[in-house]
Amino acid sequence: MHSSLRQKACLACSVSKRGCDKQLPECQRCLDRHLDCVYPQSKRRYRDSALEDDQAYHLPSSHEFLNLNLLADRFDHEPWGAINAPNFVPVVPDVMFPFVQTPSTGGNTLSTHSLTHDRTSPSDTSTHWFLQGDTWEIGRVTKDTDCVVDVELELKSFIQSVAQMLQSWVKNGHNSFIHRRLYEKGLPTCLQDAFTTLTTYNGRNSAIEEVVLQIALDRLAALTRQGPPATSGAEGILAHLARVQSLFIYEFIMLFDGSVRVRASAEKQLPLLRQWLFQLWEVVKEYRGEEGQPNHDQPAETELDSEYNACVEQWRLWILAESVRRTYAVVECITNVFEAMTRGWAACEGAPMITARSGLWEAESALEWSELSCSKSPILITSLRPIPIMAQYEAEEIDELVKEVWAVIVGSDRIQYWSNRKSRAK
Repeated sequence: MHSSLRQKACLACSVSKRGCDKQLPECQRCLDRHLDCVYPQSKRRYRDSALEDDQAYHLPSSHEFLNLNLLADRFDHEPWGAINAPNFVPVVPDVMFPFVQTPSTGGNTLSTHSLTHDRTSPSDTSTHWFLQGDTWEIGRVTKDTDCVVDVELELKSFIQSVAQMLQSWVKNGHNSFIHRRLYEKGLPTCLQDAFTTLTTYNGRNSAIEEVVLQIALDRLAALTRQGPPATSGAEGILAHLARVQSLFIYEFIMLFDGSVRVRASAEKQLPLLRQWLFQLWEVVKEYRGEEGQPNHDQPAETELDSEYNACVEQWRLWILAESVRRTYAVVECITNVFEAMTRGWAACEGAPMITARSGLWEAESALEWSELSCSKSPILITSLRPIPIMAQYEAEEIDELVKEVWAVIVGSDRIQYWSNRKSRAK
């Protein structure tokens, strides 16, 4: 590190609000507690100097690069299978990262780490580990980011993965970024409209295709005319999240439909999608779960009741926070993929932190979630440096959505090789 730069405390000490001796390569506190000691790096900006803004690459017509009609059964309620698009030949640069930093979000350069909260720290009782301020900082893209893949071969795969996520939502009521318990009190009206639009789009035929697309355009326009949520706290975050997810569903359908007119309309709304995503992020990063604080006006609970209610409340808050993180990751990744196809480059500057421990997102009860998150590190990480994490953990320990994102960065072949490593060792 340059001598003119002041060494900051490591991430583990910062999160737990403990003193850090700032020793390199690891501070003494992390050594004593067997924690991953990672220091935030100075902000660096990187862009391939060989690629100029005006060097947009040719994008084939919509039906060539991703016509949803070419996907098996077009958002139907059966598995999609492989995309049958032989003419899909997007020409994109070899360096393209899957996330775009929304303007003014700020953040540190978090090259790679597993954010392990110190459960012995008193601060854990006042702020949940997944709501602490440092966990909402955006990891920055640097020259050290592990993007070593020819992304031309991975874009189609990631788009299909997101299409399958939407397929799961209309079929099962949940997917990799919409948790099964997120809207258990009722699906917001904007998402009800998006759900019925997507379902109708799935079952369309040539006779009604234009009508279905017009309905989608009209509902998209109506959504964009709505003002920001007026509520605050967890309810406000949920309202912000619902409108971002709704707008994203419309955008995904229209950006990758065969209609040039529809795609052009969707492109005009991409800045608004990012604006709403930024507003969501600004709201959630200041939230600390205030509604979950004990109400001393209520009758005294038994110790068992208190512990159980705290466990349920923590799970509920994690579902909300993690849904925001995953939605941010998916929306920005898809937006970048589309921009890379149409412009030849994407201004990718960062990524949110995601809980990568397999099984936490799928947990069906607060008890199951709590036992897993307490027995093992939740692996709260940025997505930009997968290779060190892959060296530290087995593939079955990592969440499927995280692996989908990593495949865009390092390639699906590397992910598959990592996944099969244990079987080869037998």
